[in-house]
Amino acid sequence: MKKYALLILLFAASLTTPASSAETNALCVHSDEAVKWPPELDAVRAAPKNHHVILENEDLRVLEVTVAPGEKENLHHHRWPSVMVVDTRPRYVNYDKNGNEIKTAVPAATSSDMPIVIKLPAGPTHAIHNLDTKPFHAIRIEFKKLC
Repeated sequence: MKKYALLILLFAASLTTPASSAETNALCVHSDEAVKWPPELDAVRAAPKNHHVILENEDLRVLEVTVAPGEKENLHHHRWPSVMVVDTRPRYVNYDKNGNEIKTAVPAATSSDMPIVIKLPAGPTHAIHNLDTKPFHAIRIEFKKLC
């Protein structure tokens, strides 16, 4: 995890600097809805086995996200836009709150493509099911005040 600390800080800084309005609009697409999402379905509360708080203050929450091989997370949401640094991306299926398969946020990649770094808007209720023999692992930096 230490080897990605600088990378994480650089991408976090990229979101705290002024962005184009199109980029900000894309990241803030669900923000009006997200404030109404049930607090009990927040990732840390609803799926604590998979979401560990590394750092939290009034501006940021940094999570370590893990999903073991064969495991299915509890349903949860992510209230804030974020940057996610994925260093292990197994084969998995993402489900919505009704159990329907939805498009995964993280594109499939080979180990030589790692880490994958993506910017994400707030994420509605979902759960991933790891279908692989390797774990899913990522660091997610959530920006509480971006929108």
